[in-house]
Amino acid sequence: MKKLIINADDFGFSPAVNNAIVDCATSGKITATSLMVNMPHAEDAAKNINEKLNKLSLGLHFTLTSGKPVTKPEKVNLLVNSHGNFQYGYMGLAAKLKSHQHRDFLNQIQIEFFAQMELMDFLVAKYKLQFDHIDSHQHVHSISGLFEFVASEAIRRNLFLRFPQENFGDRKRLQRRFRQWLPTGFLKRAILNWNLRNARGQHSSSKNIVYFGILDSGRIDDDALSEMIRVIAATRDDNKFYEINIHPSDLTAVTNHKTFDENKNDKQIFCSKNDLSFHYSTWRTKELQTLQNLDPNELLKNHNIKLAGFSDID
Repeated sequence: MKKLIINADDFGFSPAVNNAIVDCATSGKITATSLMVNMPHAEDAAKNINEKLNKLSLGLHFTLTSGKPVTKPEKVNLLVNSHGNFQYGYMGLAAKLKSHQHRDFLNQIQIEFFAQMELMDFLVAKYKLQFDHIDSHQHVHSISGLFEFVASEAIRRNLFLRFPQENFGDRKRLQRRFRQWLPTGFLKRAILNWNLRNARGQHSSSKNIVYFGILDSGRIDDDALSEMIRVIAATRDDNKFYEINIHPSDLTAVTNHKTFDENKNDKQIFCSKNDLSFHYSTWRTKELQTLQNLDPNELLKNHNIKLAGFSDID
């Protein structure tokens, strides 16, 4: 029997994201979620994982590219702009870590990482949650220089760490999905695979988790999910776990929602227009609908795939 983890990222980002993730967790459509502890709605998110959902796998969605740091801005001044918000995206962080400031820059990132871990521990203890994995917003933990200390902490804490390396799958998936994959997806995949080319051996506890979520990132509809499931079902190795990374949001449920063009304050928390557009993309609601259409019983019956959490991994 194949075991599939469906992990929803960005928990805590906004009421729209929180509503979607709680709905999917309650109905058994996801088995894990990753919390952005630096966001204003993080504690609301943790609070909403009530006793009914306390077995939901919860991870730290380590964040350096959206919102404000948990640490006081003056202690991480290299990471923030004049508003006290994170100022770099993935490529900007990577460039800074190769610059002459890289030691001071990395030191401030480490300070922020441990501050987010401390806040995560506080929320987990307060609401009696199950903290079992680490990943990151825009996969920043994969950047060379960052990965080593994040992996070291994951090992020390016995937490699973996401390896965002995605294979194309088989020929059928390539033929059916190639035209739907955006050039940015191919570029992102190439960058992540290159950065992580020698990394998996540094955190062996995650070596048996096969990841999906780069090529269809932010655009997972019924067809995209069906192809992932078909590829997983066709795999002969039953000892591996599979993770599908998805970003559901329920923008329609937020009655006072404004578009990013109308809400100038929202623009300040994003490091790029692409990140801003992604948060308010109608595709996020489509991803919610994709999850709502998923039937775990049919998944088990037709494909011999069972939904599981990170805690189910031996």
